[in-house]
Amino acid sequence: MAVEQYALAADLLRQRVCERVAAGVPQDRWQQGVAGEVALALHISPNTAGRVLARAVELEKYMPHTRARLYNGDLSPEAIPALLAGLSHLDIAERQQADEELCADPVTLTGLGLKQLAAKVEQVAYRLDAQATVDRNAAAEKDRTVTLRPQPEGMARLSLLLPMAQAVGAYAALRNHADTHVGHDQELRTRPQLMADTAFARLTGRDAAEGQPVTVNLTVSAEVLLGDEPGTAHLDGGGNMPAEIARNLIGKATANGVAWVRRLFIAPETGAVVAMDSRQRLFPDGLADLIRARDRYCRTPYCDAPIAHTDHITPHAKGGATSFDNGQGLCAACNYTKEAPGWRSATVDDPSGRHTVETRTPTGHIHRSTAPNQAA
Repeated sequence: MAVEQYALAADLLRQRVCERVAAGVPQDRWQQGVAGEVALALHISPNTAGRVLARAVELEKYMPHTRARLYNGDLSPEAIPALLAGLSHLDIAERQQADEELCADPVTLTGLGLKQLAAKVEQVAYRLDAQATVDRNAAAEKDRTVTLRPQPEGMARLSLLLPMAQAVGAYAALRNHADTHVGHDQELRTRPQLMADTAFARLTGRDAAEGQPVTVNLTVSAEVLLGDEPGTAHLDGGGNMPAEIARNLIGKATANGVAWVRRLFIAPETGAVVAMDSRQRLFPDGLADLIRARDRYCRTPYCDAPIAHTDHITPHAKGGATSFDNGQGLCAACNYTKEAPGWRSATVDDPSGRHTVETRTPTGHIHRSTAPNQAA
C-alpha cells in the first residue's frame, strides 16, 4: 500500500539521519543518498523517489488526517501529490489547518476527480493565506523551461513550460497561422500538423521537410544500416527506432548536408561497444563520448535520465583508473548519491560480456546494471 511505502520511507530517512548524526557527519549530508535507496527499493527513478520521500515526511509530520484518509482508502495515491503540492507554500500551522479542513471528514473530498480536488485545495490555500498563494503563482515564472521526452513510434514530445499568458499567446499564434493555410490550395496537412511544422520552423529557422543537423552514433551493423536487413538503431537522446526509420533519418539529413556519422565498433557475439572512430566532426574525441554511447542513459537501475556526468566507478581518490572499464555515465543526482556514506560500486564480470556495475547500498542490498546490448 502507498501509505506503508510512505511510512517505510520516512523510517529509513529517520534511521539514516540518526546514524549520521552519531557518526559526526556534517548536517548537509545527513539525508544524502536516502532517495537513491528508496528508488532502488521501489524500482523507480531517483527523481520520483525524492518526491516520494518528501511527501512521506510531510504526511508523517504535518498531515495526520490526510494520512488517515489514504490509509482508509478514502483518498487515492494519485491524489496525494496534488493535495500536498497545492499546500506547499503555506506555513506549518496553515498546512495543518488545511489538513483538518480537507481531510478530517472523509466526505469533504468524496467524488472529486484530480482536477476538482486541486481546485478545492487551491481555494482553501487562498483563503488561509491569499498573499502567499499570489506570491507563489508569481514566483512560478522562474520555473519556465523546455523539456524533451522520447515517445513511441520514433516520436518525441518537446514541451515548453511558460507563464499562462505567454503559453496561450504562443498557442493562439500557431493556431491562427494554421487556420490561414488548412484546406487551402494543395495543402493536405491537418491543423495540428501545420501547427507542429510551424513551431519547428519558427524555433529552428528550417523547414520541417529539410531535416535537422544531427550527429548519428551508429550502434547497428553496416549491413543493417546500409542494407535491407531488419534491426534497430539508437539515436542519442531519442531512444531506439527501427532501422528503416534510422536509414530515412540519416539519408534525409545527409542529403541536406547536415549529418555527421560516427562509427561505433561492436562485439557481434555480445552487442557490447568496444571502440569508436577517432575521426569525427563538430564534437571532440574523448573517452566520455565512448562511455555515453555505450551506456545511453544513466546507469543507475530504474533511472533513465540523460547522462550528465562521467563517473569513476572506483573513485579516482582510491586509485580508480580513468578508463573505459572504470567509467560509467550517470545523471547528476545519481552521481552525488553514490558519494553518500555506505555506498560502494565496482565492475564485475557478467555472462553477457557487456560492461556491468555492481552497487551496494547502505542496507547491504546489491543492484546490478549492465550496459545495453547495442546490437539488439
